[in-house]
Amino acid sequence: TGGVKVSIRAGKPPNVQVRTDMRRGHHVTLVHGLEAYGVDMEALAACLQKALASAATVEEASPTQPSGVMVQGFWDVAVVEWLGKVGIPSESIQHQAKKGQQQKKAKQGSNIVKHS
Repeated sequence: TGGVKVSIRAGKPPNVQVRTDMRRGHHVTLVHGLEAYGVDMEALAACLQKALASAATVEEASPTQPSGVMVQGFWDVAVVEWLGKVGIPSESIQHQAKKGQQQKKAKQGSNIVKHS
């Protein structure tokens, strides 16, 4: 995991937004608000890329949105879990998935039979 710099300040911790969106007809998971925690976004993108086996890039800040990490695919739940692992308090993570969309289930072989 990337090095995390923790600074304690009075008041509520800054929010980190995790949301799903569509880009050019593809589903993506966006993470914004990490700079307040001093998270190395390049390192986080690299970790997520390995953990989720999907492309992850750092998006530069633009006039319309802050900089953040973009992961290809529906990984909102997994990304929220990862943020907890790197030391971001769960109460400051805002998790918004678009209606009717869930994270892909973990893949399981179709030849596995569950015995009850």
